[in-house]
Amino acid sequence: MIGNYNLSDKEITNEILGNHKLSATSLTNLILESTNNQLRTDCMDVLKRTLENQKQIFDVMSQKGWYKVSNANQQDLSQAQQVVSNITASI
Repeated sequence: MIGNYNLSDKEITNEILGNHKLSATSLTNLILESTNNQLRTDCMDVLKRTLENQKQIFDVMSQKGWYKVSNANQQDLSQAQQVVSNITASI
């Protein structure tokens, strides 16, 4: 029990996942807007760990059936891969 609320494992895990998503967004913005190289490097390390933790949380939720996603069809996957490839090639 947290405070006066009885939260289920699913609700707690969902909140943790949401916090990781928010943290990743905030860290990305900080990295993009920072001019200090050491701060950028430190934040990139924290972002990497945040993304790794988010994936672990997502995997647990998915395995328990708490986070359902639809599988993309092959055409959509191919199109997304092509977009990423074009972006990568232009960098």
